[in-house]
Formats: sequence, structure tokens, C-alpha cells
Amino acid sequence: MAMKKLSITLPAELAEMVRRQAEEEGTSVSAVIADVLGHRARQLAGEEAVRWFEEEEGPFTPEELVEAERMWQAAEAHQRKMRRAAT
Repeated sequence: MAMKKLSITLPAELAEMVRRQAEEEGTSVSAVIADVLGHRARQLAGEEAVRWFEEEEGPFTPEELVEAERMWQAAEAHQRKMRRAAT
């Protein structure tokens, strides 16, 4: 993957949090920020997919929303498990 260097400015508390997180994970500040931004990009893509689906098929039913929440929670639990296993 091609990389591009950027210079960013963060509030002091946020910058310190990112530094601590990188240290705890044994990675770089850039990697932590890239992970967060990647998560945000996937979130936005998901939101766009939901909007498209609902425009085409109508709103999700309450049952579908409950099932989606269950699946989301399971996926997050799996990601936490994988992160713990990697450390």
C-alpha cells in the first residue's frame, strides 16, 4: 500500500491518548490513527449502503434491526478477541 506523510494538529489530550494507545499496542501513532480512520470509512460506507437499501426496499423492520444489532455485537466481540490474541 502506498503511504503518504501528513502533518496533523490534535488537541493535547487527544494527542496524548493516541500516543498512549500506540505504546500499549506496540505500534506507531500513524498506525493507530490509520486504524481509527479506516473504521470511520467503513462506518460511512455502511451508512451509505443502508440509505441505498432503504431507498430501494423500504425501511428495515424492527426484527431486522434487532438481528443487525445482534450481528454487530458479535462482530465487535470477535474483533476484541482477535486484538487480545494478537498482543
